[in-house]
Amino acid sequence: MSQWHVKDKVIVVTGGSRGIGFGTAQLLAKRGAKLALLARDQTVLAAAVEQLGKDVAIGIVADACSPLALDQALRQVVDRFGQIDGLINNVGYQFARRAELMPEAEVRQLVDSNFLSAVFGCQAVIPHLRRAGGGRIVNISSSTVRHVNEFCHLALYSASKAALEKFSAALRDEVRVDGIAVTVISSGAVMTGSVANFDAAALGEAMQAWLQKGPMTDGFMAVEPVAHAIAHAFEYPPGVALEFLEVRPNAPVPKMLESSPP
Repeated sequence: MSQWHVKDKVIVVTGGSRGIGFGTAQLLAKRGAKLALLARDQTVLAAAVEQLGKDVAIGIVADACSPLALDQALRQVVDRFGQIDGLINNVGYQFARRAELMPEAEVRQLVDSNFLSAVFGCQAVIPHLRRAGGGRIVNISSSTVRHVNEFCHLALYSASKAALEKFSAALRDEVRVDGIAVTVISSGAVMTGSVANFDAAALGEAMQAWLQKGPMTDGFMAVEPVAHAIAHAFEYPPGVALEFLEVRPNAPVPKMLESSPP
Protein backbone atom coordinates (compact mmCIF):
# COMPACT_ATOMS: atom_id res chain seq x y z
CA MET A 1 0.00 0.00 0.00
CA SER A 2 1.59 3.28 -1.09
CA GLN A 3 -0.25 5.46 1.42
CA TRP A 4 -1.52 4.22 4.76
CA HIS A 5 -4.58 5.95 6.16
CA VAL A 6 -2.94 5.90 9.59
CA LYS A 7 0.10 7.88 8.40
CA ASP A 8 0.68 10.96 10.57
CA LYS A 9 -2.22 9.99 12.86
CA VAL A 10 -1.69 10.12 16.62
CA ILE A 11 -2.69 6.85 18.27
CA VAL A 12 -2.79 6.18 22.01
CA VAL A 13 -2.23 2.57 23.10
CA THR A 14 -3.01 1.55 26.67
CA GLY A 15 -0.96 -1.40 27.85
CA GLY A 16 1.35 -0.41 25.03
CA SER A 17 4.73 -1.43 26.39
CA ARG A 18 4.54 -5.17 25.75
CA GLY A 19 2.51 -8.00 24.18
CA ILE A 20 -0.29 -7.17 21.78
CA GLY A 21 -0.13 -3.46 22.58
CA PHE A 22 3.55 -3.12 21.72
CA GLY A 23 3.25 -5.37 18.68
CA THR A 24 0.48 -3.12 17.37
CA ALA A 25 2.50 0.01 18.13
CA GLN A 26 5.42 -1.37 16.13
CA LEU A 27 3.21 -2.01 13.13
CA LEU A 28 1.53 1.39 13.31
CA ALA A 29 4.90 3.13 13.61
CA LYS A 30 6.07 1.41 10.42
CA ARG A 31 2.98 2.82 8.70
CA GLY A 32 3.85 6.35 9.74
CA ALA A 33 1.71 6.86 12.83
CA LYS A 34 2.74 8.72 15.96
CA LEU A 35 2.34 6.65 19.13
CA ALA A 36 1.65 7.37 22.77
CA LEU A 37 2.17 4.27 24.91
CA LEU A 38 0.51 4.12 28.32
CA ALA A 39 1.67 1.56 30.87
CA ARG A 40 2.57 1.21 34.54
CA ASP A 41 6.16 -0.05 34.37
CA GLN A 42 8.52 2.86 33.67
CA THR A 43 11.47 0.63 32.77
CA VAL A 44 9.60 -1.52 30.26
CA LEU A 45 7.87 1.56 28.87
CA ALA A 46 11.15 3.39 28.31
CA ALA A 47 12.59 0.38 26.49
CA ALA A 48 9.53 0.19 24.23
CA VAL A 49 9.79 3.88 23.31
CA GLU A 50 13.50 3.51 22.66
CA GLN A 51 12.81 0.67 20.26
CA LEU A 52 10.11 2.59 18.40
CA GLY A 53 12.12 5.79 18.28
CA LYS A 54 11.67 8.89 20.40
CA ASP A 55 10.81 10.91 17.31
CA VAL A 56 7.62 8.90 16.76
CA ALA A 57 6.65 7.66 20.23
CA ILE A 58 6.27 8.82 23.79
CA GLY A 59 5.71 6.77 26.91
CA ILE A 60 3.48 7.87 29.77
CA VAL A 61 3.27 6.05 33.08
CA ALA A 62 -0.43 5.87 33.85
CA ASP A 63 -3.02 3.63 35.48
CA ALA A 64 -5.62 3.00 32.76
CA CYS A 65 -8.19 2.17 35.45
CA SER A 66 -8.03 5.74 36.78
CA PRO A 67 -10.09 8.41 34.97
CA LEU A 68 -7.89 11.16 36.41
CA ALA A 69 -4.69 9.46 35.27
CA LEU A 70 -6.12 8.96 31.79
CA ASP A 71 -7.20 12.59 31.50
CA GLN A 72 -3.75 13.77 32.53
CA ALA A 73 -2.04 11.34 30.16
CA LEU A 74 -4.10 12.41 27.16
CA ARG A 75 -3.33 16.06 27.87
CA GLN A 76 0.36 15.16 27.70
CA VAL A 77 -0.23 13.49 24.34
CA VAL A 78 -1.90 16.62 22.96
CA ASP A 79 0.90 18.79 24.35
CA ARG A 80 3.42 16.67 22.44
CA PHE A 81 1.62 15.90 19.18
CA GLY A 82 -1.11 18.55 18.96
CA GLN A 83 -4.10 16.22 18.79
CA ILE A 84 -5.32 12.62 19.19
CA ASP A 85 -6.76 10.61 16.30
CA GLY A 86 -7.25 7.19 17.84
CA LEU A 87 -7.25 5.07 20.98
CA ILE A 88 -6.56 1.37 21.41
CA ASN A 89 -7.95 0.09 24.71
CA ASN A 90 -5.62 -2.85 25.12
CA VAL A 91 -5.28 -3.12 28.89
CA GLY A 92 -6.45 -6.51 30.07
CA TYR A 93 -5.98 -9.10 32.76
CA GLN A 94 -6.77 -12.81 32.69
CA PHE A 95 -7.10 -15.09 35.67
CA ALA A 96 -8.63 -18.56 35.92
CA ARG A 97 -10.53 -19.57 39.03
CA ARG A 98 -13.97 -21.04 39.69
CA ALA A 99 -16.40 -18.15 40.00
CA GLU A 100 -17.73 -19.28 43.38
CA LEU A 101 -14.20 -19.21 44.83
CA MET A 102 -12.96 -15.95 43.35
CA PRO A 103 -12.21 -13.40 46.07
CA GLU A 104 -13.50 -9.86 45.80
CA ALA A 105 -10.08 -8.42 44.96
CA GLU A 106 -9.75 -10.66 41.89
CA VAL A 107 -13.31 -9.94 40.76
CA ARG A 108 -12.70 -6.21 40.95
CA GLN A 109 -9.32 -6.47 39.21
CA LEU A 110 -10.85 -8.38 36.30
CA VAL A 111 -13.75 -5.98 35.89
CA ASP A 112 -11.57 -2.89 36.31
CA SER A 113 -8.88 -4.04 33.88
CA ASN A 114 -11.00 -5.64 31.18
CA PHE A 115 -14.04 -3.39 31.19
CA LEU A 116 -13.82 -0.19 33.21
CA SER A 117 -10.38 0.77 31.88
CA ALA A 118 -11.89 0.86 28.38
CA VAL A 119 -14.97 2.78 29.56
CA PHE A 120 -12.77 5.41 31.20
CA GLY A 121 -10.47 5.47 28.18
CA CYS A 122 -13.39 6.16 25.86
CA GLN A 123 -14.75 8.88 28.13
CA ALA A 124 -11.36 10.57 28.23
CA VAL A 125 -10.59 10.40 24.52
CA ILE A 126 -13.96 11.27 22.92
CA PRO A 127 -13.63 15.05 23.46
CA HIS A 128 -10.15 14.96 21.88
CA LEU A 129 -11.37 12.96 18.89
CA ARG A 130 -14.32 15.30 18.45
CA ARG A 131 -11.98 18.30 18.39
CA ALA A 132 -9.83 16.51 15.78
CA GLY A 133 -12.88 16.10 13.54
CA GLY A 134 -13.32 12.39 14.25
CA GLY A 135 -11.21 9.32 14.86
CA ARG A 136 -11.24 5.69 15.86
CA ILE A 137 -11.52 3.75 19.11
CA VAL A 138 -10.49 0.09 19.11
CA ASN A 139 -11.49 -2.07 22.07
CA ILE A 140 -9.79 -5.43 22.52
CA SER A 141 -12.07 -8.32 23.44
CA SER A 142 -11.67 -12.07 23.69
CA SER A 143 -13.05 -15.05 21.82
CA THR A 144 -13.83 -16.60 25.22
CA VAL A 145 -17.05 -14.57 24.91
CA ARG A 146 -18.19 -16.94 22.12
CA HIS A 147 -16.05 -20.09 22.20
CA VAL A 148 -16.40 -22.37 25.22
CA ASN A 149 -13.33 -24.45 24.36
CA GLU A 150 -10.85 -21.57 24.79
CA PHE A 151 -10.11 -22.37 28.46
CA CYS A 152 -12.06 -23.05 31.63
CA HIS A 153 -12.91 -21.12 34.78
CA LEU A 154 -12.78 -17.73 33.02
CA ALA A 155 -16.32 -16.68 33.95
CA LEU A 156 -15.42 -13.20 35.22
CA TYR A 157 -12.88 -12.58 32.48
CA SER A 158 -15.33 -13.59 29.75
CA ALA A 159 -18.18 -11.65 31.35
CA SER A 160 -16.08 -8.47 31.53
CA LYS A 161 -15.16 -8.83 27.85
CA ALA A 162 -18.80 -9.44 26.93
CA ALA A 163 -19.69 -6.25 28.77
CA LEU A 164 -17.02 -4.44 26.78
CA GLU A 165 -18.54 -5.66 23.51
CA LYS A 166 -22.05 -4.54 24.48
CA PHE A 167 -20.70 -1.19 25.65
CA SER A 168 -18.83 -0.75 22.36
CA ALA A 169 -21.96 -1.39 20.30
CA ALA A 170 -23.98 1.15 22.27
CA LEU A 171 -21.15 3.71 22.21
CA ARG A 172 -20.85 3.33 18.44
CA ASP A 173 -24.40 4.64 18.03
CA GLU A 174 -23.68 7.59 20.31
CA VAL A 175 -20.52 8.88 18.63
CA ARG A 176 -20.90 8.09 14.94
CA VAL A 177 -22.44 11.56 14.44
CA ASP A 178 -19.07 12.98 15.52
CA GLY A 179 -17.18 10.96 12.93
CA ILE A 180 -15.88 8.57 15.59
CA ALA A 181 -15.77 4.86 14.75
CA VAL A 182 -15.76 2.16 17.43
CA THR A 183 -14.23 -1.21 16.61
CA VAL A 184 -14.09 -4.44 18.61
CA ILE A 185 -11.20 -6.79 17.86
CA SER A 186 -11.73 -10.19 19.46
CA SER A 187 -8.64 -12.33 19.93
CA GLY A 188 -8.24 -16.04 20.35
CA ALA A 189 -5.47 -17.57 22.44
CA VAL A 190 -2.23 -15.59 22.17
CA MET A 191 1.13 -16.60 23.62
CA THR A 192 1.77 -13.65 25.94
CA GLY A 193 2.87 -15.48 29.09
CA SER A 194 -0.25 -14.54 31.03
CA VAL A 195 -0.48 -17.96 32.72
CA ALA A 196 2.61 -17.03 34.73
CA ASN A 197 0.34 -14.81 36.84
CA PHE A 198 -2.18 -17.55 37.63
CA ASP A 199 -2.52 -19.23 41.00
CA ALA A 200 -0.97 -22.66 40.51
CA ALA A 201 -3.75 -24.64 42.23
CA ALA A 202 -6.54 -22.76 40.44
CA LEU A 203 -4.72 -23.13 37.13
CA GLY A 204 -4.39 -26.89 37.60
CA GLU A 205 -8.08 -27.21 38.36
CA ALA A 206 -8.99 -25.14 35.29
CA MET A 207 -6.68 -27.24 33.13
CA GLN A 208 -8.38 -30.47 34.25
CA ALA A 209 -11.82 -29.02 33.51
CA TRP A 210 -10.58 -27.93 30.07
CA LEU A 211 -9.27 -31.40 29.26
CA GLN A 212 -12.65 -32.89 30.17
CA LYS A 213 -14.14 -30.99 27.22
CA GLY A 214 -11.88 -32.91 24.85
CA PRO A 215 -8.17 -33.30 24.11
CA MET A 216 -7.84 -30.75 21.28
CA THR A 217 -7.90 -26.97 20.98
CA ASP A 218 -7.72 -24.68 17.96
CA GLY A 219 -4.15 -23.70 18.78
CA PHE A 220 -2.25 -20.64 19.90
CA MET A 221 -1.16 -17.50 18.06
CA ALA A 222 1.79 -15.18 18.23
CA VAL A 223 1.11 -11.48 18.83
CA GLU A 224 1.57 -10.43 15.19
CA PRO A 225 -1.75 -11.63 13.68
CA VAL A 226 -3.74 -9.76 16.31
CA ALA A 227 -1.58 -6.67 15.87
CA HIS A 228 -2.30 -6.73 12.13
CA ALA A 229 -6.04 -6.97 12.82
CA ILE A 230 -5.93 -3.98 15.17
CA ALA A 231 -3.86 -1.88 12.78
CA HIS A 232 -6.24 -2.84 9.97
CA ALA A 233 -9.06 -1.03 11.78
CA PHE A 234 -7.27 2.26 11.08
CA GLU A 235 -6.95 1.65 7.34
CA TYR A 236 -10.50 2.49 6.32
CA PRO A 237 -11.34 5.88 4.80
CA PRO A 238 -13.28 8.44 6.85
CA GLY A 239 -16.93 7.51 7.12
CA VAL A 240 -16.23 3.76 6.94
CA ALA A 241 -15.82 1.61 10.04
CA LEU A 242 -14.73 -1.91 10.84
CA GLU A 243 -17.18 -2.76 13.61
CA PHE A 244 -16.11 -6.26 14.67
CA LEU A 245 -13.34 -8.68 13.75
CA GLU A 246 -12.35 -11.93 15.46
CA VAL A 247 -8.94 -13.49 14.92
CA ARG A 248 -8.44 -17.05 16.14
CA PRO A 249 -5.86 -19.80 15.60
CA ASN A 250 -6.84 -22.43 13.07
CA ALA A 251 -4.35 -25.25 13.62
CA PRO A 252 -5.77 -27.85 16.06
CA VAL A 253 -3.26 -29.10 18.61
CA PRO A 254 -3.40 -31.15 21.81
CA LYS A 255 -4.37 -29.03 24.78
CA MET A 256 -1.48 -27.69 26.83
CA LEU A 257 -0.59 -24.54 28.69
CA GLU A 258 1.42 -22.08 26.61
CA SER A 259 4.43 -22.59 28.89
CA SER A 260 4.26 -26.39 28.56
CA PRO A 261 6.85 -28.18 26.41
CA PRO A 262 5.63 -29.31 22.97
